Amino acid sequence: MNNHFRMALLLTLGMIPVGVFCRALSCLIEIRREWKRRLLLVTGSFLLIYMVIFTGDPVNFTCAILFFLFCMWIVCNGTRLKRLTIGLMLASTILALNGLFDSCIAYYLPDDWGEELYDLQYLVFRLASTLFLYLCIHHYRPEQDFELSPSLWQLLLLLCIPPLGIVFSLVMFAPYNMAGAFIGLYSALFLVAVFAFVGIIGAVFVLNRHQKLERENALASYNQKYYEAMELQQFEIRRLKHDLANHLQMIQSLPAAEKDSYIQQMIENPAFEKVLVYSGDATVNAVLTAKERMMRQQGISFCAKVDIPNELPFEKPDICALFANALDNAAEGCAALDTGRRQVELTARAAKGILALEIRNSFVEKQEIGAAQLIGGLPKTTKTDSANHGFGLRSIQTIVKKYGGTMELRQENEWFCLFCYLTQEESLY
Repeated sequence: MNNHFRMALLLTLGMIPVGVFCRALSCLIEIRREWKRRLLLVTGSFLLIYMVIFTGDPVNFTCAILFFLFCMWIVCNGTRLKRLTIGLMLASTILALNGLFDSCIAYYLPDDWGEELYDLQYLVFRLASTLFLYLCIHHYRPEQDFELSPSLWQLLLLLCIPPLGIVFSLVMFAPYNMAGAFIGLYSALFLVAVFAFVGIIGAVFVLNRHQKLERENALASYNQKYYEAMELQQFEIRRLKHDLANHLQMIQSLPAAEKDSYIQQMIENPAFEKVLVYSGDATVNAVLTAKERMMRQQGISFCAKVDIPNELPFEKPDICALFANALDNAAEGCAALDTGRRQVELTARAAKGILALEIRNSFVEKQEIGAAQLIGGLPKTTKTDSANHGFGLRSIQTIVKKYGGTMELRQENEWFCLFCYLTQEESLY
């Protein structure tokens, strides 16, 4: 076979493992879309996959892993710990598999195979290695926007040190081009490192599921408390109205000088404000009435266009949390503006089991939301106490996913827009 044709064929086939590896990487972390960055990632992945790893030769191992981590740093989105940990896990796994083939398996290949058969075996093993890694990752089916807390990423980074130390020790201290007496031992050590890294990759998704369940439980508790607080407020309103006769008797018995003061206190009591009827759903009416009063006190112009003719077919704590959190976020978003510029607009429509909701609020300035300002696809909270804030959008996102809908955040000139919809199979309309 012509050497030039053989090299072109090997190079073409050699891009298949690179594509599989990049696909596996995209399951774990978001890759930026710029073609220059993606070309850098392909280059780094190609060098990583086809780097020859011999025991006693640390140069290839060190150069390959450092260059790939540099590519991860430039090409991928996510926190520093996430990029470093995922890059180290994947690079170390591939290099351990390379060392297994180049230093151990290749030792047993017949000498009379020739260069072409060896190249084919070399290519097949690289493809098998990347395919093995992809299948391990795909088995756990991670979410695209998965994220862990910094402490968990630090824990995973520490767990990478022992298997990485095994591979590094083999390429640093083991004899170069070793004799067959140690092949079995070194093969076992390479395999231990490989499966240790696979176990760590699996731990990423186990921890992600555990953290997700904890967050969902926290949000459910948060939403329930929100709904219970609103119900308690409505109960107090009904109780005070029920006692209206007692208040009138009290007014009759008061001296003339104190009557006006007592009447003024009753007028200012929220219990005697009328519950506005925005829709056919009592929970929506109660939430919008409370939020309209709050925005009026904050000098926010509030406009609501609601077309919900009947009771919504969703759990009431979810409806309460959905509308309340969305309006709280909108009010907070325009709080920094001058009083005359604070505006919030709500549009809601329910038909055929689908609830569509859009809330728009004016905000300080046009500022694009970049990847660095996102956590799990949501903007970071601007409050200093981030541990106890930022639940609003996460709560909305959880409710939307629960009912098979979608949520979209966008900016339109000087407006910030939240759009979402919920679906219910058993329609009440």
